[in-house]
Amino acid sequence: MIVLGGGVSGLTTATVLAEAGHAVEVWAAALPPNTTSNVAAAFWYPYRAFPFDRALAWAKVAYAKFVTLCDDPRAGVRMRRAYDYARTPQPRPWWADAVRGLTDLPAAECPPGFSSGWGFDAPVIDTRVYLPYLRARLEAAGGRVIQRRVTSFADAHGQDIVINCCGLGARELCDDRSLHPVRGQLVHVDNPGIDQVLLDEHDGGGIAYVVPRGDHLVLGGTAAEHDHALEIRPSEADAIVARCAALDPRLADAARRTDVVGLRPGRAAIRLEGEARGDLWIVHNYGHGGAGVTLSWGCAAEVLARVAQRLAA
Repeated sequence: MIVLGGGVSGLTTATVLAEAGHAVEVWAAALPPNTTSNVAAAFWYPYRAFPFDRALAWAKVAYAKFVTLCDDPRAGVRMRRAYDYARTPQPRPWWADAVRGLTDLPAAECPPGFSSGWGFDAPVIDTRVYLPYLRARLEAAGGRVIQRRVTSFADAHGQDIVINCCGLGARELCDDRSLHPVRGQLVHVDNPGIDQVLLDEHDGGGIAYVVPRGDHLVLGGTAAEHDHALEIRPSEADAIVARCAALDPRLADAARRTDVVGLRPGRAAIRLEGEARGDLWIVHNYGHGGAGVTLSWGCAAEVLARVAQRLAA
């Protein structure tokens, strides 16, 4: 069978299928390190993942998997303490049942201007290491990776099953006009000594997150709907640093390394379902918004279950 897409969803799904004994090829127009997944800050947090009930089930599976991967030094996954701050009272997170170590944060433990929040244990995934690790696992299980652009499902003639993990590319492949880019800009800076994930998703002035990655930090971010631009916007970079400095003032003067932009595949609901097109059966697995890494193993497990059910029919 063919898995379309070489980002984290495609590689994870292909790995799960191959390790279950299926013959798998990945076809992708772009491969790591030239994918949106490589740009991601990549920590477990189900951002812009809908609908909540299905996303929670997938996120739980992925969280448990990332916990085990922390024990594999080849994977590039490390558990960090995360602090999700809020300036006004917020309800209990809808994803709370998926994580370990969830605690309430009183105002005294929050940065100035914040009044509450939560602490929890969050896997942080270094995509520079993790994506090659996934590919190595896939190939060790007999899977193949081929750089090839697909413009139509007819390109997969001769196949019985195709898994569509094309991310934003599914907009044209499936003529899915509900799928759209959500532009995210990030800033990489030297790490002044921060080893936790810091978050402010609740402030109407813009999102902020600080993710430690070895000797540097990834600072975010933006979430601009229907924005296709990949050019760096210096004013946005300055605003990101300013928002993150509200979480830790040392970031205001941290030496900047680089700025990056990625386009998230936004959709009102993640599409994970089967579709018959003549003799071809397609499993769609795209539209993960800002949670492609966070949901990857859970979505891949559902794809595997759907494939097994199809083959048993």
